[in-house]
Amino acid sequence: MSKAFMYHDIRDPQQSSHPRRLELRSFLSTAQFKHQLKFITKNYRVIEPRRLKENLQDGCAILTFDDGLKDHYLVAEMLHEAKLKATFLIPTLAIRARKVIKVHKIQFILATISEEKVVENIFDLMGSDPYERDALWNAFSVSSHPNNWWSKEMVFVTNFLRRHEAGDAITDKLFIKFVTKDERDFCSDFYLTPEEVGHMGECGMTIGGHGYTSTDLANLNDQEKEIKESLLYASRFSAPPLSFSYPQGSYNDDTVSYVKKHNCELAYTTLSENITSNTDLLQIPRFDAPQTLPLS
Repeated sequence: MSKAFMYHDIRDPQQSSHPRRLELRSFLSTAQFKHQLKFITKNYRVIEPRRLKENLQDGCAILTFDDGLKDHYLVAEMLHEAKLKATFLIPTLAIRARKVIKVHKIQFILATISEEKVVENIFDLMGSDPYERDALWNAFSVSSHPNNWWSKEMVFVTNFLRRHEAGDAITDKLFIKFVTKDERDFCSDFYLTPEEVGHMGECGMTIGGHGYTSTDLANLNDQEKEIKESLLYASRFSAPPLSFSYPQGSYNDDTVSYVKKHNCELAYTTLSENITSNTDLLQIPRFDAPQTLPLS
């Protein structure tokens, strides 16, 4: 059976102005990534994503990298030198418009001040009385993940800012207050530039979409616009087939129909399963590599 592996940040903590964020389990140091890459190439045959259809059961591996991060430019160089190909899935808003996507704003807020202080600031901005605060806490502090390892405060902050109707405005206020007022400067260190993405595509890497704003698609009113614009932008940098990854692993039947409508042939989930002959290529499972493979 084949597998797809999912990566996000690959950066050494000393190279980050917010090292606390890199303590999250999905992030790797450069040395850890090199160790995992050595493990993968020893145990699997890494293939180009476009060859997946004919290799569903051949013990192959696909490497995917979400979020369009600056780190990925060095990763692409490393893979190119090793004659390996991978898929890099980019959020249009971050790469083209130089805006920080919401999920990253939340992560950096939590990496800058204590979780308890973020909760306090949310309640202060909401102006809630004690009863309303209790109701909000009870509604948003429960994790839907069976193997959740986050604190109740982390769960509350993430759920509230992602799902509450006031979440967008409050996220922006907290990001400006505690992280930075200059998003464009922040993006220059954190996200790939269009030129870097183009060079990665020229070197044979597949460039796919990760949403326009990289938001929760299953709960979005206009999914099709988000998907269409994302795929259209990604297609500038990479030859077919078009690829897409569902932001935050969130999608439904409508999402799948829209990616298919806009000529996407490979779409990735966050479901941790092997790829088999029955795998729907618009619902490809992926293992979170940092939590699946040996780190040293």
